[in-house]
Amino acid sequence: MKNKKTTAFKIIWTVFFLLLSVIFFMPLLWMLSSSLKTSPQVFEIPFRWFTDRLHWENYKEIWTSVEFPFLRLYKNSIFISVISVAGQIIISSMAAYAFAIVDFKGRNVLFILFLITMMIPAQVLLIPRYVLFRSIGIYNTLWSIILPHFFNISSIFLFRQFYLTFPKELLEAAKIDGAGHFLIWSRVLLPLTRNVMISLAVLCFINTWNEYLNPLVFLANQKLFTVPLGIRWYTTNTARDYNLMLAAASSAIIPVVIFYAVAQDYFEEGITKSGIKG
Repeated sequence: MKNKKTTAFKIIWTVFFLLLSVIFFMPLLWMLSSSLKTSPQVFEIPFRWFTDRLHWENYKEIWTSVEFPFLRLYKNSIFISVISVAGQIIISSMAAYAFAIVDFKGRNVLFILFLITMMIPAQVLLIPRYVLFRSIGIYNTLWSIILPHFFNISSIFLFRQFYLTFPKELLEAAKIDGAGHFLIWSRVLLPLTRNVMISLAVLCFINTWNEYLNPLVFLANQKLFTVPLGIRWYTTNTARDYNLMLAAASSAIIPVVIFYAVAQDYFEEGITKSGIKG
């Protein structure tokens, strides 16, 4: 009797979460459906999931557009995302090593101050960054978007939490063998943090790929525009091509979906392990 109740309970919860997942997927399905319509058909009443003819030319138009070809936008976004991920992983892991392993005076106080900066809204830093980037000559370049991603407090925190789980005997053995801090970081700890690195790479890639505000402020040259700015363009011109905007949005999610699908197992394990020890 108890087994029957348990089975029924599991079935109810399975059906509930299945229906919940369908609700969450509805906007995505609407976006994909509307990307294959004409602009007037997007908001027509009554709503139809599919029209008599699927307009695949919407995708051809955005990828071959003269003003905003999606291939160029993809190249800019991929360059920004890849360099940002690499820089953030290297710098965050080195900073986390210092906070977790290197014993220096005021270490905990400095780390707390780092964490406090997480409460500063990103919008507050726009004007100081604008002035700084103009003065050092990287305004209106892709580096004005890349460099801020190199320094991420959340990444440092996650790396530090993971480094704290390593046994001290391992580090002491490396020191006895003559290894310095750089060799311990690069040869001992870094190879063992694959799951955390992949988890942070996924988070950084998604955040950078979807970033809208900073490119909007710091990129004036249309040839440097990223994917989010290209999507925005289709709703700011006089035509209001919502079907093309949705085709562009559908194309924009492809790298994120592929990256997350490939790294899903490592991502979940890395997030779990990084919070074991405080």
